[in-house]
Amino acid sequence: MDIGSAIRYLREKLGLKLEAVAMEVGTDAGNLSRIETGKQKPSIVRLENIARAMNVGVTDLYALVENVRVVPATSELRDGDELPYSDDTRALRRSFAALNARNRKLVIEFAKLLNRVEKEEQANPSKEGPPLSP
Repeated sequence: MDIGSAIRYLREKLGLKLEAVAMEVGTDAGNLSRIETGKQKPSIVRLENIARAMNVGVTDLYALVENVRVVPATSELRDGDELPYSDDTRALRRSFAALNARNRKLVIEFAKLLNRVEKEEQANPSKEGPPLSP
């Protein structure tokens, strides 16, 4: 198995669409298809971006190429672990990446504030405020 075949195999196994992964990587579906079919070799940076878009490591891709079984230590998420990307998460990542450093810090602080409020609401359900409109 070559690296392109490993990318395609893992993408399909994860149920990810070619177009969605290509968009997350910042390329077009045709380019990713050429990589998957072996007609084009990805650069290291592109390979890292592809792996990140599929929420796997580059080592996971090479493990498939070398036919090595990678066994995760635990399925439990720990601080710093990444969740699989939903459409909302991808949209948030793209929007966040377009911000300047000052505004990125504001977004992070706002997210922390929302997490604190949510924890307080879960601890004291009777003190919940009115629902926010979308």
